[in-house]
Amino acid sequence: MKNASVNRLSVKIGALLVFAIVIFSGCSTNPTNPDVTQNEPRLLTRTTAFSKTLGDADMYVEGVIPTKEGGRLELFDVVMDVPAGAVKNDTLFSITIPDVNVFYNEFGTDGLVFDKPVMVTMSYRGADLSGINESSIKIAWLNESTGQFVVIPCTIDFENQVVIAELNHFSAYGLITDE
Repeated sequence: MKNASVNRLSVKIGALLVFAIVIFSGCSTNPTNPDVTQNEPRLLTRTTAFSKTLGDADMYVEGVIPTKEGGRLELFDVVMDVPAGAVKNDTLFSITIPDVNVFYNEFGTDGLVFDKPVMVTMSYRGADLSGINESSIKIAWLNESTGQFVVIPCTIDFENQVVIAELNHFSAYGLITDE
């Protein structure tokens, strides 16, 4: 009986020591190197000169895409390829670029979920890449309930300066980097 009490006391003391070490040593965003912090993801921005060339261009396009044939919708530097059968009925699709200074797009019909993924190609030509490694560029959707961008699998075509991804649902999407 005495051994069981000593063992429980030893476990409690050990747990308190581990807790104290964690509290007093602090936490870092990079446990292997506490001096390195990871940057928060941020939207890519366009260079001022490039943004001015866009001027007051219409930054909205919409079109009904038939379910049997699929189709394509394009707006400036964004291309949406909808395969046949992606949705059950002919559906209104749209692309909006609310701010020409950042690489952020709103795809509609908002909240639409696909039976087959929709391919989106987003160009980053004219991006301000100072201090950014191009391989760090990703497509992410904005989770409105958390306010955080969620990165999705994508590929980068460095030669054509585009990022390509398959979307399973519509939301707001942007080109982000953590550099």
